[in-house]
Amino acid sequence: QRLAKALKRLNPWLSDDNLNTTIREITRVQATSLIEASEAVHIKLSHATTRQQDIGAGKKGQSVFFFDFERPERNEFIVTRQYRLQGVKKQIVPDIVLCVNGIPLAVVECKSPTLGEKWRQEAIEQLLRYQEIGEDYFELGMPRLFETVQLVATVCGQAAYYGTVTTPPRFFFEWKDAYPLTNDALTKLLGRTATPQDVLLAGLLAPANLLDITRNFVTFDRNKDTGKVIRKVPRYKQFVAVNKALARSRSGKSALDRGGVVWHTQGSGKSLTLLWLALKLRRDRANENPTLVIVTDRVDLDDQISTTFSQLRFSESPTS
Repeated sequence: QRLAKALKRLNPWLSDDNLNTTIREITRVQATSLIEASEAVHIKLSHATTRQQDIGAGKKGQSVFFFDFERPERNEFIVTRQYRLQGVKKQIVPDIVLCVNGIPLAVVECKSPTLGEKWRQEAIEQLLRYQEIGEDYFELGMPRLFETVQLVATVCGQAAYYGTVTTPPRFFFEWKDAYPLTNDALTKLLGRTATPQDVLLAGLLAPANLLDITRNFVTFDRNKDTGKVIRKVPRYKQFVAVNKALARSRSGKSALDRGGVVWHTQGSGKSLTLLWLALKLRRDRANENPTLVIVTDRVDLDDQISTTFSQLRFSESPTS
């Protein structure tokens, strides 16, 4: 009901039949695996889906949007606690689910800090069970919940780590920047020194940032040899670097003012940073018809960046 209400608010021309069809597109996904469903749904959520309808100029394809990315305040943000869902064999009860316009976009699992170092492992294993990642968890979870989910997180009152759908335990990391909030602003907001959990919640899961990541910072990386697909989201430094670069491109009065340096160590994700910057530049209204030119100093880096950009599917290339 919340999704239907939001779709009508954002797409007031939508007929009842097309409204129901649009809802079914992301609630009854035809896919052979969670990662396949995740990619199919993400394309619709981050871009749009299309419905044939006459809105005054003849019947033709019209874009239907699930979110208002430009004005986050026009969306409905709901935080649930103990969100019960019935799986094949048992219920799952995620501690916290963040829903935007009725669509679950993030799941947070909470553990007691009294568990010591075990809390992180237990929380991640619970998230994997909910997704049924691994033979031990077959029919013990509810993978359908995660078809629309963009981020998962584990918290214990002090520490916090995050990943995305199907992320292995070793790739859960901290989010160490509340950008665009500064450390001083976050401390003032809380009235105390911010913990790592505070920083993750205020940075990664702030409403505008959650929508920004959903739209501009997700990619599906295919291994050309095995065909395995890995869903990737940014590290906090990539997210901050891309948004600061975009802000500078808007505000600089000269080429020098608009330029800058992003320092990457080897293997730290420079190709993904470039990809996400290209996506945001393409959508930025202040940069009309942007052209992205990438200059490298060696052939293997050319190949790496080309491979990364080729992962974009069912959408226009962000380069010209």
